[in-house]
Formats: sequence, C-alpha cells, structure tokens
Amino acid sequence: MWRVALGLFVGAGVVAAYRYQHPHGPLPLVWAALAVALGGCAGGILMYGRRRWAELTAVHPVRVREVAGPVVVIAVGGVLAVNVTRFLPGPAGSWHSGLLVCLAILAGIPTGLVMFAVRRVACAEPRPGPVGRRVAALLGLRRLLQRLLAALGAVVALVTFEFSAYNELQPSPRPDQYILIFGGVGSLLVAAAYVPAWTALQDSAHRLRGELFPLDDLADGPTILSNAADGQRLEQILGADRGILADLQNGMAVAAPLLAGAVAAFLPH
Repeated sequence: MWRVALGLFVGAGVVAAYRYQHPHGPLPLVWAALAVALGGCAGGILMYGRRRWAELTAVHPVRVREVAGPVVVIAVGGVLAVNVTRFLPGPAGSWHSGLLVCLAILAGIPTGLVMFAVRRVACAEPRPGPVGRRVAALLGLRRLLQRLLAALGAVVALVTFEFSAYNELQPSPRPDQYILIFGGVGSLLVAAAYVPAWTALQDSAHRLRGELFPLDDLADGPTILSNAADGQRLEQILGADRGILADLQNGMAVAAPLLAGAVAAFLPH
C-alpha cells in the first residue's frame, strides 16, 4: 500500500505546487481532487501490475527481458504524446498535469509486461498433459487479461477527466476535440498492449477447437453438425466468439463515451 500512499503524496505535491504558483486565485477543487486521485491510482496500478506479474510467472515462467521491448516502446510513445503540446501552436501549458499523466504511463509498465507475457504464454507450445489443463490455462489467461484491461481502462478514464479539468484552468483552453484526441491516444496505448495478447488467445482457442472437434476430414453429416456445435460451444466458453471492439468497449469504460463524443464533436450538425 505504500505505493498508493506515495502516489497520493505526489498528487498532493503537484496540487500544492500549482497553488504556490497561483497564490491569489481560487483553488480548483475539482482538478485538485482528480490530480490527487490520479496520483494514488498510478501507485495502485503499479502495485496491481507487479502482483499480477508474480501471479502469472508463478505458473508460467516468463522473463522480463522477453517482453520488455514492446512495452518500453509503448511507454516512450505515450510520454512523447503527452508532451506533444510543446511542439504544437498555441499555449503549451504548465507541467502539473503532464507530470501526473507521465507518472500514470510509467506506473502502467508492469501491467503492460503482464499483457505481453500473456501473449507469449498463449503462443508457446502446449505443455504435455490432459487437454483439460489447456482449457483451464486459456480460461485463466483470458480472465487475467480482462482484469488488466479493466484496470488500465480505469486509469485512462481518470487521466482523461484530470486533463479535461486542468485544460479548463488554462487562460486559453484547447477545444473539446483535443480532449477527445487525448483520451483516444490513451485508449490506443492500452489497445497496443491488449490486442497482441487478445489475438494470441483467440488463435490458441481456435487451434484447440480444431484439435478437439475437427471438421476437415469428416464426411458424415450428423458428426459434422455435432462437432461444429460442440466446437462453437467451446469457443463461447473460451471467449473466442467475441470481437476485439466489443471486448475493448466492455473492458474500458471510457471507450464508448469517447466514440460518442467524437461523433458529436467532429461530424457536422
């Protein structure tokens, strides 16, 4: 829990620094509350990712160096995207919100490592043993991946709310479309880690269905129908019958509002 406490302390420190730089203006309570919450959330997601890593590697040994490359690229890309306003026309804004968002991105690295570890485990050759063990492993990996997506989705939502509140404090706030773009970039970063793992689980589920309920070499109609029905039920159990967009919208609470807001903001009325 000390990581959460440290994150709350950092968030409170950012609010105190903002107050020190603007001593004569009213304290923006909404942004201050969101900033402190984002700091605590960053500490929480760091702790959560580390625990999920220990949970996964205890069953499926994976080394950090085997999955660190793409996660580092995503994190660096996210930090650069947060600071892109420094290179855009208009006010660059101060550092308060950017520091908290960068902190949240870096705190999410362990969770990203777990997502890519899920992909590596799903792509590996199945271990010898009963087929039921493979089914149980795929179910466990999918549940873990969904929990990770929900956790990162909550962080993206909080980051978007905090950035929106901070934007309103600026002398020349950026338009609402920019907030949508900012939230969309956060969703894209999460998707960049989630989609490879999701695809690997889908492929593993389809391979398992083909092994247990083959159709290619069958000529008997009732057997074909039976295998097809049983295979479809297996895919439903493993979650392999759902699309990627449906999973992202279910797992990320901010995805659907962002899509609706983008339609309202960008399409002509």
